Amino acid sequence: MQIIDAEHPLPEIGSTIPTAEVHRRSRGNTNPPAPAQLTEHGEQVGLRTGATYESSPEDVPPPGEKTRKVWDDISDCWQELGGQPGEKVINHFRFCSMRKMGYNTIDQNGKVVGRVNFTQTTFGVAPTDDRAAYFTTSLDNFALTGAVTDGFLAVGVGASGYTGSDGSNKPCEVDDNAINPTKLSEWKDTSRTALHWVTQNKADGYGRDHLSRCGVATSVKNSTGNWVTVMQTGIRIDSASYLSGPVGQAVFDRVVPVMTYSRTNPNNGDVGKHIYTAQTNPGATDPKVPGKAIPGSIASKKTLSRLYEEWDAAAKAQRAKNESAKNTACAPIRPTPSTGLDCDEYPFGSTWEGAGRGDKNFSVKYLNASQNRSAGALLGNWYSNDRILHRDRFYVTIL
Repeated sequence: MQIIDAEHPLPEIGSTIPTAEVHRRSRGNTNPPAPAQLTEHGEQVGLRTGATYESSPEDVPPPGEKTRKVWDDISDCWQELGGQPGEKVINHFRFCSMRKMGYNTIDQNGKVVGRVNFTQTTFGVAPTDDRAAYFTTSLDNFALTGAVTDGFLAVGVGASGYTGSDGSNKPCEVDDNAINPTKLSEWKDTSRTALHWVTQNKADGYGRDHLSRCGVATSVKNSTGNWVTVMQTGIRIDSASYLSGPVGQAVFDRVVPVMTYSRTNPNNGDVGKHIYTAQTNPGATDPKVPGKAIPGSIASKKTLSRLYEEWDAAAKAQRAKNESAKNTACAPIRPTPSTGLDCDEYPFGSTWEGAGRGDKNFSVKYLNASQNRSAGALLGNWYSNDRILHRDRFYVTIL
């Protein structure tokens, strides 16, 4: 089994495979491999690779039905990747991977007599109210050349755990559908898919949010070869009491969320305009501070991080500092009259980068109270709907 690309073509039909290589392939291995133990949060991978996705405060996670076998049309996955091999965290609840693959059939003398080429596609979904992520894999677009037998061809999934300064969890559990295809003909002639789900009980999670962080790898194996890993990603599972849902949820976490507002939204566009100015022209904002650099935009490469004030005493104290510093900055610019106005702040008071941080890298502006409160409600909904935990990082983009 081999991943196929311009740099890794299969040996030509008629060529001879060295005897030692034939023996090595025939031994194979039994279980699909798991990724290495995780030692960093998934968002660190997203920050390092620049992986982001935009999410509107109005967005909600997709509904999840654990009995469904195929969660999305595989063609949707191909479209997300532009029809090109690769993998992508689409958002916290969608993941897609596609690879070109193939293997040769070899006779007893080590001569290549046939070839099988195909496309592997894995679509991951994290449904609501379920501490699990589901992976549907298809093998299709088959091209058979030469002498090919109907042999073993299977998809397997392995999972690892996490250990870090904030805690640790054992490897996640992997379950699979008992009728997953295991032969070439089953994949080729019936357009069937393999379904695996990766999960961990709340009791096995660590910390207040019962976190489980797990690496996930999808591999493919034929009759005589070793498992070949074609996809690796990571998931984070939580049961945070301050987010929606009584059970918890998994997310694909190797990405940095980007929360969006619009300057033209009739309900909260004034807040969008304020944030846009703060991000693009901080010198024009109040308080007036030379060299002000306000974080939160992708261009700044400085994320915001959620502050859940009921987390502990330190979080509550920081939230109070944010409010006090905002009020101090708002006092000298308060208009007269100010009826129906609120003093808006950015970065948000619900972040660790708020006004109370003490570096003056924030902006305040009096806005229509209704618009300000609408934007605040949407932010709270987004935290919940997009599964943003205490201290999770994110960017803000203004459309």
